[in-house]
Amino acid sequence: MANRSNRRRTESNAAPVAEICEPDVHRWPHPIPQSYVPAPTETTLQYIHCALSYQNELLSEIKTLLEKIAVDHTDEEN
Repeated sequence: MANRSNRRRTESNAAPVAEICEPDVHRWPHPIPQSYVPAPTETTLQYIHCALSYQNELLSEIKTLLEKIAVDHTDEEN
């Protein structure tokens, strides 16, 4: 009787063997090498510098206005 119960326990505890199915491997083609792109010219770099400077100035003005609004808002609450 003891042998039957032990055999049933080991059979029920054994993990079922399932076939493992791995997904297909996708192979992507390598990109086509691009032609040589020269470095930006001095004129292009100057334009980028001016555009960034202008944006920084606008952001500084926006920050100042937001700080002023925040101060005015706290003054109204008090």
